[in-house]
Amino acid sequence: MIDTFIKEKKKEMLENLQKLIQIPSVYEKSKNPLMPFGRNANTALEYMLNLGNQLGFKTKNLDGYCGYIEFGEGEEMLGIIGHLDVVPSGDNWTYPPFSRYYF
Repeated sequence: MIDTFIKEKKKEMLENLQKLIQIPSVYEKSKNPLMPFGRNANTALEYMLNLGNQLGFKTKNLDGYCGYIEFGEGEEMLGIIGHLDVVPSGDNWTYPPFSRYYF
């Protein structure tokens, strides 16, 4: 069942992942209390939370520091921890960082 779902949604999932990867979410100093890690890190956070909303999940932005996407309720919940910020891109890339790659 899950294999069929992934096969059917593969293109959409890769497109969503590529959109996230295109956001240069490198830490920036910020005086904005709602974007404590900078504009691009906030853009990545908002992108994922909006995607979660579009997919029907409950989402919560915790003052720009982090957010979560909920699946389930009560004693039956799934939680996955990750991060969206990246290190500075540097040099010597085979493909330009933060650009779209076609498979």
